[in-house]
Amino acid sequence: MPAVPNDVQAVFLDRIERRVKILKTLLDAGLGVYQAAEEQQRKRAIDQVVRLTARTSELPQLTPETLAKASDIVAAHLEPMQKVLPHDVQYRNRLRKSW
Repeated sequence: MPAVPNDVQAVFLDRIERRVKILKTLLDAGLGVYQAAEEQQRKRAIDQVVRLTARTSELPQLTPETLAKASDIVAAHLEPMQKVLPHDVQYRNRLRKSW
């Protein structure tokens, strides 16, 4: 049985890693999650997903660095998904960022 981390930061990051596994499964199935074309909208949406993944009791204990690392983990799993979206969505997003 794997050891369960006791640190709030480690428990949270472990939870994020487990949650993003579904994104890998979706990508393997050829599906993608649409992201907004604007960089700020994408960042806000990812930050909101990260904060909603945290338990209410642990949110005040999480450091900004941990939240930023969790956001980077989620973003890293969402980026490759943009390639499997329909061409018109990719084109619209490419206007503002090169995927």
